Amino acid sequence: MSTDVLQERWRLSDDAIANPVGGETVILHLGNGTYYGLDPVGSLLWEGLKAGQPVAEVCDTILEKYDVERETVEQDLRRFLAELAENGLIVRH
Repeated sequence: MSTDVLQERWRLSDDAIANPVGGETVILHLGNGTYYGLDPVGSLLWEGLKAGQPVAEVCDTILEKYDVERETVEQDLRRFLAELAENGLIVRH
């Protein structure tokens, strides 16, 4: 049985550099030269991971800021974390 990605500790990849741009975040993967854009919610996750916050805390921050159900946020975060990991932008701590 695999661990829920929301319970795992994540950190930003050393190959990823990011800059905030008007409430969003632009990330460059140094290894493959690909740029990625994060919307404001994705940017909240990125900044939370950068600060060393557990994903559960980031989820709480999103819930405080936006009118959305916890289940929806958790499903979206699971999908987004998997995408970030697949693209080498985050790694397990």
